[in-house]
Formats: sequence, structure tokens, C-alpha cells
Amino acid sequence: MMYNPEMDALLPVYQGQGTLLLEVNKDKDILSAIRWVKEKKITKVVFTGVAEGWRVADSLAQAGIPVITGPMLETPRRISDRYDAMYANPGIMHKAGVKVAIRSDESENVRNLPFNAGFAAAYGMEKAAALKAVTIVPAEIFGVSNRLGSLEVGKDATLFVSTGDPFETKTKVKYLFIDGWNVAIDSRHIQLYNEFLDRKPGLQK
Repeated sequence: MMYNPEMDALLPVYQGQGTLLLEVNKDKDILSAIRWVKEKKITKVVFTGVAEGWRVADSLAQAGIPVITGPMLETPRRISDRYDAMYANPGIMHKAGVKVAIRSDESENVRNLPFNAGFAAAYGMEKAAALKAVTIVPAEIFGVSNRLGSLEVGKDATLFVSTGDPFETKTKVKYLFIDGWNVAIDSRHIQLYNEFLDRKPGLQK
């Protein structure tokens, strides 16, 4: 048999030492993945994507598999779905008993993560649950909740200070702390915003 070095990456998963992230979105694929995980006796697994998790929420809850779903800011996957199918997906799974974390699934616009959570909160997921879905729940899923995910004595001082509700688009982040360090907030977006905010001569009435 030819040696395949890529299979080495799966060895910790089969030994129960590593976590497998499995991207599944269609309801049939989710059910197939649940059966596969059970057959292979994989104990540490997280489903990602899970766009149609709302269709099989009870099966996910019964399997006890946590999910990282998103983005919410998308159109329905099927033409027959309700307009709010993607928005309501996290809330339906959460109410069924699934541990739900939310992602933006973007690399260039990660700043949209709180707005994805905001849509989930507006369409059936309790606001507190939506906040946990982008803070403590991901920390629990990845086994770092002893250090991150909530404001508690003894944890890393990784947090932000904002002007208001982080789910609101008008809210601005004023301060960012990572492991206790006050990190300067600056980016090309901020620089352009400040440059054109008071640009002269500006709009002429």
C-alpha cells in the first residue's frame, strides 16, 4: 500500500485527540455526515456551514454535534424556501438543542460577523444566545473557554469596548484589548473614512 502523508492528519481524529471540522450544508448531506461520524466512532467533530440545519435540527441535537453556521447574510438556498430561511437557521437549531456558533465565512470582511449574529437575533434566536454564538460558544467548541469567550477573573483580557450594541451597524469599536494589550485600531477603511469625512470643499448646497 502506498504511503499517504495526508492521512497522518486524520490520525489524531481517529484517536480522539483532534477535532474534525466537516463542511456540510444540504439536509441530506448533514444526515449522511451524522451516520458517517457514528459509524467511524469519531468523538470530536464540528459541522461547519450547516445552511440547511433547520431542516434536520432535531437529528443534529440528538447526535450532540456542535455547529458553526453562517453566513446569515445570504439568499435562501432553494427557490421554495422562505426569504428568511438563512436568517432563522441558527435560532431554529439553537431552540432544538444544538450548540450553535456563528461565522461570517469571509476573510476580507470579518467585521460583518456581528451583523450576521444580529440577523440571527432578529429572526428567532434570543439576543443573549446570539451574543454567546460569537463569544463563549466558539471558545467552548475549540476547548479554550477556560481562557477566552467571556469576562471572568482569571481569563485572558481579550475584549473590546464599543459605543453601543455590537449588533448595530452604527456602533463603533473604540478600544480593542488582546491578552491585556491595548491594540491600536487602524486600517485602510478607517483611514479612508477619516480622509473623506471632512473633505473640502465637500458637497455644495
